[in-house]
Amino acid sequence: MREFSVLSDVEFEELVGDLLGAEHDTLVERFAAGADGGIDLRWRLSEGFCIAQCKHYRKSSFAQLLDSARKEVAKVKKINPSRYLFITTFDLSVSQKDRIHSLFSAWMTGPDDVLGGKDVDALLTRHSDVEQRHPKLWVSTGMQLFWALHADIANRTDALRQRIEKSMPRYVVSPGYQSAREILASHNVCLISGPPGIGKTTLAQMLMAEHISGGYEPIEVSADINEAWVSLRRDAPQIFFYDDFLGQITFAERLPKNEDKRLSDLIEKFSTGGSAKKLILTTREYILRDAKLNYERLEDLDSRYHFLLELKDYDKAARAQILYNHLWHSDVGPACLREIANGGYKGIIGHRSYNPRLVEYCTGRSFDVDSPGYPERFKDTLDHPEKIWKVAFEKHLTMEQQLLVMVLCTLPRATFLENLQDAHASLCETLGVVTTETSFREALDVLEGTFITIYRDRDNRYTFARHLNPSVTEFALARIAADRRVLAAILRSAIFFEQLSELYSYGRGGSFIRPGNASLIKLLAREKDRLLLAMDTTIGSRSPAQLGVHQAETASRIFVDPPEKMETRIQFYLQIDAEWNIDPTVMQGALNLLFSQWRRHLGDKGSASTILKAISRHPSTEGFAGQAHEVLHAWFESTLNDTHDWYHYANHLSDYDDVQLDDMSELAWQFEDFMSQELGKEKSPENLDEMKSLADDFGLYGLSDRIEEVLREEYEPDDDYEPDGSRLGDVGDRGSDAYIAELFGRFSD
Repeated sequence: MREFSVLSDVEFEELVGDLLGAEHDTLVERFAAGADGGIDLRWRLSEGFCIAQCKHYRKSSFAQLLDSARKEVAKVKKINPSRYLFITTFDLSVSQKDRIHSLFSAWMTGPDDVLGGKDVDALLTRHSDVEQRHPKLWVSTGMQLFWALHADIANRTDALRQRIEKSMPRYVVSPGYQSAREILASHNVCLISGPPGIGKTTLAQMLMAEHISGGYEPIEVSADINEAWVSLRRDAPQIFFYDDFLGQITFAERLPKNEDKRLSDLIEKFSTGGSAKKLILTTREYILRDAKLNYERLEDLDSRYHFLLELKDYDKAARAQILYNHLWHSDVGPACLREIANGGYKGIIGHRSYNPRLVEYCTGRSFDVDSPGYPERFKDTLDHPEKIWKVAFEKHLTMEQQLLVMVLCTLPRATFLENLQDAHASLCETLGVVTTETSFREALDVLEGTFITIYRDRDNRYTFARHLNPSVTEFALARIAADRRVLAAILRSAIFFEQLSELYSYGRGGSFIRPGNASLIKLLAREKDRLLLAMDTTIGSRSPAQLGVHQAETASRIFVDPPEKMETRIQFYLQIDAEWNIDPTVMQGALNLLFSQWRRHLGDKGSASTILKAISRHPSTEGFAGQAHEVLHAWFESTLNDTHDWYHYANHLSDYDDVQLDDMSELAWQFEDFMSQELGKEKSPENLDEMKSLADDFGLYGLSDRIEEVLREEYEPDDDYEPDGSRLGDVGDRGSDAYIAELFGRFSD
């Protein structure tokens, strides 16, 4: 008998409606999912209206099924149809059919109007075209038959088989599935692209399952495409699955030497060959763009064979159906399901953090699925997913993966993946934890969507990582604060100065996003000698907080150290010295590095002015104030190239040299000449407000009036401007509020 357990009750009703329509050659009406009044399906025959009630009971006993049937009698009596069918997936015996028939005998022609699982199975055999429209059913049934006949393949691919069987019942068949089937049928290759969490792997698994049920041997490629070449068998139908075939980082980083050619050759071979060989690939959209830029053969192959399928984000209807399928196939208690039916679903499917992984967790055995307040607990988990992280962190992550989550706390919120990998490798080495390129990518795959997120810059050239949200950072910081060994290892292994300042900043707090962590700052105080040593070691390191700089010649950006890097680091030195004292010679060495940069005209002038004030006021460094002022003054005076330079130089003269600008006629003429050239350019100069004030300070009132005129022209509103209006497009029936309310209303009974 076919495997009806993969279907939800809604999916079973749709199946039965199609079967009855084919059996009686008529249109069968399907009513909205909800309080049906005893009608799931209705159709008209010569004798009048007929109705059918569907009962898809997975784990019930016959006694429960019979009790449910009794509750329907009053409804059927009220409707009084010409004929009534009672249809269930329960495998009924003759006597059980008779007992159900006795309840509805006034509206049935006989016990054969009670259909059990075997009867539905027989109808499917008679109407095979109907079965083809319900892929979850025939795919799962055919797959089980394949495993039974090929025990050796089943054993060899056991992990893949288990993943497919687990995901299939909850899978929501979407238009993307049919598109993927058509691509695979036409070209033998289907490349599924899309953002993380969109369901690429699950869709690929469904395609695998379909072909397994059709007799194809499954081959899962895990390392490189050479595995597929080695596994090719001329005499057998085979389907190959290569998940994340372009890797987690970039296409070039993933592929070994010549793999691009081997991959292209395999795609060409399958695309131009017979149907006995199929290939399914998945990748993330931004990585695919990189691949097409770097490897013209991949772009050329797709343009000729059109094997790419791009998946988009979940819409409201898909979110609702995914949640419904997870709930229906779960052990969530009746009281909790009633809470969902009574509107509890709204705060879940509309939540900004909606994620199928969190949906799976909140409908699983590890979650409280019986106590009152289930929708609130569910929503609270979406609000604060860190509540599930403790279990996942401790029981499901390896030490290597745990260290990756924790070391990310020490890096800027947007961190280059390469910098994260370097910091993580250093920490692992310090603690004696083995890590490799492969295991790092695997760790990213495990953590993405739960603890971290990976994304690209706007030019799609660089890959970044960050914690999924700030509460993940708080969770990881708490783990660090609770383990002195880990904190000491982070300090010893730090390769970026900012790893130290970030930790301290999170511990000390003082802002909305960093309220402070008393345990962490206390532990840092105990480890202050290691902290100071690490500061001295990394003071000259490159910065992980890279700044994007636009390149006009290439219309793209490159990332460089922020200009204020050294000033910011010296500011941290002053902060630590005020709290825990720094050796004077260490402080002098750090300041000498700063002054060396200023002499080479490197740094950020605004930050330099701020740090000069701090040096002048700080007890341990006030002796360096004169040297700092001298070096900074020379830098500012010799680099008056743009409006920013003039602004900082003028402020410096006023603040530190006690200069009245209207007494400096030579400098005033120099400024007037500079601004005349700037105002004569096609593009207006920056900082015009500040430049007007500066002209007033110099006593250049004619120049001030000219700048005022330019400012007025810039701020005049555009008469042709109209705000861009937009409206939400119409949604399909399955995305309507009414349909979704009636869908979840099924759980009210």
